[in-house]
Amino acid sequence: MPLVRTIRSAVMRRMADAKLRDRRRARAEHTRLRRQQPHEVWYFHQVDDPYSHLAAQVLRSFLERYDVLLRPRVVARPTPIAIHEKSLWEAWARRECAALAPYYGLTSHDRGREPEPQLVDLARRTLLAMEASAAFPEVAVAIGAALQRDDRKALEALAAQHGALAPAQAEPRLADSFALRHRLGHYLGAMFYYAGEWYWGIDRLHYLEARLDALAARRAGAPAGGSAVLHRRAPPTLESAQRMPLEFFCSLRSPYTHIAYDRVADLARRYPVDVVCRPVLPMMMRGVKADRRKGQYILFDTKREADRLGVPFGNIWDPFGDPVRRAYSLFPWARDRGRGFEYLHSYSRAVWSERANAWNETGLRAIVERAGLPWAEAAPRLDQRGWEPEMERNVQDMLAAGSWGVPTLRLPATATSPEFTVWGQDRIWLIEEELARRLGR
Repeated sequence: MPLVRTIRSAVMRRMADAKLRDRRRARAEHTRLRRQQPHEVWYFHQVDDPYSHLAAQVLRSFLERYDVLLRPRVVARPTPIAIHEKSLWEAWARRECAALAPYYGLTSHDRGREPEPQLVDLARRTLLAMEASAAFPEVAVAIGAALQRDDRKALEALAAQHGALAPAQAEPRLADSFALRHRLGHYLGAMFYYAGEWYWGIDRLHYLEARLDALAARRAGAPAGGSAVLHRRAPPTLESAQRMPLEFFCSLRSPYTHIAYDRVADLARRYPVDVVCRPVLPMMMRGVKADRRKGQYILFDTKREADRLGVPFGNIWDPFGDPVRRAYSLFPWARDRGRGFEYLHSYSRAVWSERANAWNETGLRAIVERAGLPWAEAAPRLDQRGWEPEMERNVQDMLAAGSWGVPTLRLPATATSPEFTVWGQDRIWLIEEELARRLGR
């Protein structure tokens, strides 16, 4: 095994080590108590980010529940290296937040385009003037709603009411907030930071709240439950004579895809779908550069999601490069034998939770046989070419669906419903909601 892969795998295991995380938490709390400091939560808000607009709507509820010092900071858009396919990201964020909001009792609107730069600038300068105000949550919500409506008059009224920094004052403040977020280790808006760990918007706020609950930081008499509560509508199971194909765009080097396999398999047991695996090359093997902070956050976040879901994760052997290509050389054969999903799942378990060397034939044989496939048939097919065009088609179809990353799941269009796509293992529930809608349940 190349030395670089050995070192990289060891670093990745360390990033996903829950014991190290817990020791860091204990040290942080010990330091806080020794210095007699409050529970300080940084919140990074981007005015033209739909996820930030959702997060702002639960800030007041969060503050009612927890005895924390909230330190809001207004930030500009992420750097290009942090966000691949910028135009896709922006369109996706608008659509997804508009779809998510009703399930949380929140509001978000997609006008089909980004807000005007002049309005974004005014909104940002107005909210910068409110960073130290106790009314920051309410003003952030009002500004976000006006910006989504392209309501210049409302934004001008808010600027007149609360004041707006001059451009010369705003730029150094934004630069300072960018530097702070960068130094602490992130790149997005809608991010909460507490004592060494990051929590993204309404999706991960419950992890921060659980941590604060464990530290007895919930206010006396505070409302029960969390600040952002998801209200599902679809039934736990759904039976129908009508079955639907569910395309599953996946990658063997994606931690989030790894924890999606069990969830997709569970969905197929409970709902009338036939899973169609459409693997793609990892983004970095497609020439996409990634911010180091992004990789660190993904591993950390995957670990806590995996622990919550009961999915083994963290004993990592990184298959980047030729091991992935070698694995994909067997996929067409495994799929034709009706075991494509099982083969990819078996491989993912090996490299993300079992520290198996999936490059040598001993490791690959165990992976293949666990998927219910004969190694004697697999071995002659190793390292054959011809699978690359299919993987490239999968990438192009995923991009055409509006997504650029994995795991992505897509329900094809029908005579009565348009194509429906979700991105992320934590959005599988939206597939259930769409299936229930299509089948009239």
